[in-house]
Amino acid sequence: MTKATNNADSSEKDTKQTILDATVELIRENGFGCATLRNIAAKADINLALVNYYFGSKDHLLGAAVRVLVSTFNDAFQVLEDDLLPPRERLKEFFIRYITNLERYPGLAKQMLDQRHVILGSHDEYARYCKMMRIEKILAALQEITGEQDKDQQMTMLFQLYGAMVFPIVMASSLPQDQEGVLPVFKLPEIGDQIDGLFDRFFTKPNHN
Repeated sequence: MTKATNNADSSEKDTKQTILDATVELIRENGFGCATLRNIAAKADINLALVNYYFGSKDHLLGAAVRVLVSTFNDAFQVLEDDLLPPRERLKEFFIRYITNLERYPGLAKQMLDQRHVILGSHDEYARYCKMMRIEKILAALQEITGEQDKDQQMTMLFQLYGAMVFPIVMASSLPQDQEGVLPVFKLPEIGDQIDGLFDRFFTKPNHN
């Protein structure tokens, strides 16, 4: 491989990374609603056509940006590694930190749901997602809490938890920015109280007596 080829490859990687960095920065500053291709190109100071050239579509670019944002939730993921905490407290603290991080970026929870066809449509993407989200650690905690051995049942509980925790955030991020004229919804309890309620109702160990 020639020096010219190496330089070209490096330039392409730099341009692609510049676009991704600009997208993430734009989302952090203004939310997903402002992450249009035109705004991204302006932020990256590149030609609009280069965004599609390097990422193929806006969906693929936003998917990459979502992974970057979620990968920064280190405080949430680290608690899943803390085996000194009882499993219920470990999982509760994870969700508290995870939801708190999601709330920093309006629209992120909805965007993650919108990316499900990409995640579930590729074994590599699904494996990457599971590794990033520490799915095995969460399933292990659920097994310890409930005594459930069946993997399908554990995944069902995991989906129920995510649905109960994340759906209110998706709903809130879908409301118009101008709240005037919007019907008030009931006030949700604190995240920790919501999780305790879910565990108490659905995820306790069965009584075999």
